[in-house]
Amino acid sequence: MRWRSLLLPFNLPYAAVIRMRNWAFDKGILKSTAFDLPIIALGNLSTGGTGKTPHTEAILRLLPDTKFVVLSRGYGRKSKGFLWVASDADADQVGDEPLQIKRKFTSIPVAVCEDRVLAIPEILAEYPETEAILLDDAFQHRYLKAGTYILLTTWDKPYFSDKLLPAGDLREPKSGARRADAVIVTKCPQYPNSLEIEKWTKHLGIQGEQALFFSKMKAGQAYRLNGEALSETDIASLKEKEAFTFSAIAGGASWSKAYKSFFKSLKGELTYRDHHRFSIHDIKLLKSKVQPGQVVLTTEKDAMRLQPWLQELEGIEVVYFTLELAFSEEEQLKEFLLSRLKSQ
Repeated sequence: MRWRSLLLPFNLPYAAVIRMRNWAFDKGILKSTAFDLPIIALGNLSTGGTGKTPHTEAILRLLPDTKFVVLSRGYGRKSKGFLWVASDADADQVGDEPLQIKRKFTSIPVAVCEDRVLAIPEILAEYPETEAILLDDAFQHRYLKAGTYILLTTWDKPYFSDKLLPAGDLREPKSGARRADAVIVTKCPQYPNSLEIEKWTKHLGIQGEQALFFSKMKAGQAYRLNGEALSETDIASLKEKEAFTFSAIAGGASWSKAYKSFFKSLKGELTYRDHHRFSIHDIKLLKSKVQPGQVVLTTEKDAMRLQPWLQELEGIEVVYFTLELAFSEEEQLKEFLLSRLKSQ
């Protein structure tokens, strides 16, 4: 948005504060706590929308034999402190993203806590057999020292073309990417060729032992809001229907385009800020805008926060698709992760 360029003068004080904070951690003035087990931290330099949760899930699938515990801040939850996430939990209490992960990986412990340093002893006391901890969105949480940092950035808006808050979406300067052990370019329309990889390597500032991977997202299984999986016949019938999109996610302006081919057409939308907590007003507004015969298309993450409104939404067909990831060099990524786990 052009108006954000007017905020450029405010970037300087923000950058000074963030650089001072990082300097203090680098010099040991602010303490980073390390633990004697492998910890993988995923995150980004921007304020969101890079696909952290799907990539957290992808790592769990790539390494099914590793006894992981997933630890998240649980952004947007009403509760405070340490909580274990149950499959039937309320997203308002544990956060939509941790709940999404737990519902897919029911046998993997998932916990939320804003203070990850305090959370890890709790985790190990409950699950002493834990082999590794996977941190969702913790690149800037430097009070905890992870053994491996994976930085995500999108194909359409990589960190090298962005600006610091408030004029842009970067939480910290691009130099923060030096802390990453691997960078994954997400939401790629196609995998880059060798020449394009060279350009990405240069622009991203990939250095030394840093690894670089690329990932693509595609639609996975389709579900109704109550969790019922759509059959092939159900999915085929969507081709005859118009869809009304309803979302509250970062980068929500473009996500529905990935599902356009499943529907006759996309007709209208309601969008909110990321992690928006839906109210009865939002539900009534949605119901007033959806035309007879239309399907409401929402995201998997939003579906977690819509669960309390199942009864209110009766009579409206609400569907969502899971996201599946594919990597340019999946075996190399797996080998990278295994080597990092062994070296910590």
